[in-house]
Amino acid sequence: MKIGRTPFLRFGLIIVFLVMILNLSGCAVKPRPPFEIKSPENGMIFGNVFIRGHEVTEIELREYGKLYIPPFISPPRVMIFRNGNFVAENLRPANYYISRLKSYKLEYNVVKNTRTSYQYVFNVEPGEVKYVGAFEITDIEPGIFQKGKFNVRSVRHPSERKVLKHMYDITEGTGWQARIQRKIKSLR
Repeated sequence: MKIGRTPFLRFGLIIVFLVMILNLSGCAVKPRPPFEIKSPENGMIFGNVFIRGHEVTEIELREYGKLYIPPFISPPRVMIFRNGNFVAENLRPANYYISRLKSYKLEYNVVKNTRTSYQYVFNVEPGEVKYVGAFEITDIEPGIFQKGKFNVRSVRHPSERKVLKHMYDITEGTGWQARIQRKIKSLR
């Protein structure tokens, strides 16, 4: 009997090969576009976050006053791109805030507690495409036995128009693109 010639082993090798191909092909595609508009009342937010020397990998967006218990009730999905641009679509009209950012293993809690979260709240109107700003995380002091310290500051670059043009490109084929085009025209 030769080792490696059994049907079970061949089947296993084929499965491993297919998984490797799927993983590699997943790395080569660009991020999925935002979902299609689910309701005319739903809005979209977009902006940019920059951390020198780090890539933002996760942004947690929360509706003000709403309790999230994943996996039953999860916060809205936020797509982040390598250039720091982010977008969250299909947000129902309400007040929202960005509660935390992650850069691989580093976590930046923007909102420390529910009492101070109202300071970071922005309102999404029905059907609105809203720019929430461009931000930079600075003065990072990682903590060992306590939470680290950092500052969030508003910056002028990239501009709303530049981020909006990127959002226009990524929303190709969705109803969001027409809304974004109207927003670009309104900036003139």
